[in-house]
Amino acid sequence: MKLSRGVRIAGLASTLALGACSGSGTTPSTPTQQAQPANDVLELSVGTANIFGDLSASGANRSGLNVVASYRQPAGSQHTGGSAVLVSTPQLSGPFTLPPTAGSTSPYFTAGDTSTAFYGPGPQEVSSSAMTATPQGGSAVTTFGTSGGVFGLGIEPFNYLDGAPTTNVPYPVPLYDPLAASSTGDPNGFVAWGGPPAFDLAGNGESVVGSSTEPAGQAGVSEGLDVFEGVTMRTGAYTLAVQVPANTGTIAASASATLKSTARLPAITPANPTLNGNGGGTFDATFPAGVSEAYIQVTDIGPPQTSATTPAAGCNGSVENPALGAITLLYYTIEVTPANPSGALPNGVGPNGAPSLCSAAQNTAANGGTSTGADQFIVQTIGFDYPLYESSYRNAQTAFSPSPQLAGSNGQSDITISSAAAYAAETTDGVTHLVRLRTVPNAPLHDRARR
Repeated sequence: MKLSRGVRIAGLASTLALGACSGSGTTPSTPTQQAQPANDVLELSVGTANIFGDLSASGANRSGLNVVASYRQPAGSQHTGGSAVLVSTPQLSGPFTLPPTAGSTSPYFTAGDTSTAFYGPGPQEVSSSAMTATPQGGSAVTTFGTSGGVFGLGIEPFNYLDGAPTTNVPYPVPLYDPLAASSTGDPNGFVAWGGPPAFDLAGNGESVVGSSTEPAGQAGVSEGLDVFEGVTMRTGAYTLAVQVPANTGTIAASASATLKSTARLPAITPANPTLNGNGGGTFDATFPAGVSEAYIQVTDIGPPQTSATTPAAGCNGSVENPALGAITLLYYTIEVTPANPSGALPNGVGPNGAPSLCSAAQNTAANGGTSTGADQFIVQTIGFDYPLYESSYRNAQTAFSPSPQLAGSNGQSDITISSAAAYAAETTDGVTHLVRLRTVPNAPLHDRARR
């Protein structure tokens, strides 16, 4: 499945005929000066990851390595702070040990890509201390394959192959997920799309899904989250080395970071929603010790599916019915802090100003009077102790730093991710109640998000 970049791509004339991309979500104007790739800024920070509360249903520990990287154009370039390249080949090494079981290649990438990042390390990487990639044209099976590269924020599967990005969907969270390839999938896994109100790719405060101005399949801004489950970490120096192909040879760049502590942040819980019945609501987060900022991720999966032949879509176009081949998920992101832990989801930040989360009445009207339930949605909270939001590509008008601050006050980048809480609204006796679903409905999140 060919998809678009979380950060839009445009050509950039350079002395080495390298491409660069706009970090703003808009197509840059015609370049007026030559790029100097040797001046591009590569940065790295690492930290610990507490994944879905640290414990799986079996009680096994779910922890890992959080990697934060950026590769941006320097000041005075054609698009200061935009992603430096269209193609790069990364390698991450350090005092860690990768999981002992190899992952398989993913069917969601372009045929011929050799990445195993979704499911585990490459066969030659198991139990080693290096995540590797495959140079363009190569055939080795590796973590990042030919698709994974370092961009404006994060290591993502955005490398250009045959004139187009391998995919336009950012990596799921977590990578190296042993449940993702199972028959049930990982009900807590998600794709790291950033949506309104925190991320405003279109510059109009609305979801880009369904917008004629964005590429097909675009569901927001890539949040640049690279969380690797099952990696055994030790303190010390970690190194990110990048090879960039050019018509004059290969450009090499590297960056280092130090993991000072393997202590994880405490578990975090999903934010508590209160809907207002008009499409929006408030979401209250609880901050554990050490967390300085958080994203509340709200994924709208549309109304309950009651027909075996006709998928029911929400008033904003959201629908999740894999059996009938109809899936349109809407992503909303609310940024909160300990000082302001209650975040608002506005009423009308759906596509083209539609309600963000549709009520039963709105869905019934949108389906020609056929009784249709309110949208079901999923809530997760992602807490961190570093300035992730400040370093991100937030909207089409933000000025981007060539060298954003990636580490927190403790010198590293730790993350804690809640489990997924699924909700639906139902009306009884004229009163609308929010109901916590026992399980995430229908297909696992990993499957839904990448179809």
